[in-house]
Amino acid sequence: MSKNKKTLLVNGALGRMGQAVIGVCKNRNDIEIKYAVDLPIHKYQEESIYSERDRRKFKLQDIKISKNIKAVDVDLIIDFSTPISSISLAKKAGILGVPFVTGTTGFNLRQINELKKISKKIPILQSYNMSLGINLLVKIIKENVDYFSSTDLEITETHHRDKIDSPSGTALLLADAVSSSLGKRTDKIANYRGKSSSLKRKKGELGMTVIRGGDVVGEHKISSFGEMENVYLTHQALGREVFANGAVSLGLKLMKKKKGFFSVQDLI
Repeated sequence: MSKNKKTLLVNGALGRMGQAVIGVCKNRNDIEIKYAVDLPIHKYQEESIYSERDRRKFKLQDIKISKNIKAVDVDLIIDFSTPISSISLAKKAGILGVPFVTGTTGFNLRQINELKKISKKIPILQSYNMSLGINLLVKIIKENVDYFSSTDLEITETHHRDKIDSPSGTALLLADAVSSSLGKRTDKIANYRGKSSSLKRKKGELGMTVIRGGDVVGEHKISSFGEMENVYLTHQALGREVFANGAVSLGLKLMKKKKGFFSVQDLI
C-alpha cells in the first residue's frame, strides 16, 4: 500500500455500487482499496477485485473479495450493502475509530437512530444519494419551500428492474426535504400512488410513484403543479460512477471530522 494514499474498506463489494466504487478507486491517487467485503453467499468470494491487466496498468495490489475480516485497519469505510450488514460494520468502526460512509438504502428509523448513536464516537456520513446534482435539488426545495408547499407536489422515481427497495432512498430523501421544511413527518403527508377507489388528491399531500424497468441507473422527478404554471425538476444519473466518486470524495472530507452524523450537504 502506498504511504501517500488513504486506505479503504468497501462493504458490499460485489453489488452494483460496490463495483462502481472499486472501479473509480483504481485510477485515483489519493485512496486505495485494502479490503473488499461481501456476503459469503456470493460465488465470487476470494476472487480478485481487479483484473491482472488493471493491476499492471494502475500498479494495484491484488485484493480479493472476503466474506469477513478480523481487523479493520483502514482510514475509511464505504458501505453499500444491506441495513443489517451496514449496522454490524458501523459498530465495529465505532469501536476502532474508523470514519464510516454509508449509501445503503432501506434503513428503518431504529437503524438510523443506531447509526446516530455510533456517530457519537466516529464521523458517519449517511445519505441515500451521494451525487451533487440530487443534493442541489434538495437545496432548491428547502430554499423555496414556501412556493412548493402552495402547489400540488408529486415525486416520481425510476430504477432498474433489479432494485429491491421501494420507494428509493433518494425519493425519500427528496420527500424528507419537503416534509422537514414544513415541520411535518413524511409518513404523514406521503401518498404512495396505487390502486384505489378514491383517487382524488388530498390537500397538502405529497404523491409518490415508483417505476421499475430495464437497466435505468436512476431518475427522480419532482413535479410542481400550480395555478397556470407547472415546474418540473428532474435528475438523471447516467452512471453509477457519479455516486461512487461522490462517496469517495465526501469520505475523504469526512475523515477530517472527529465525530458526528453528517449529510452530503454538511460536507459540500
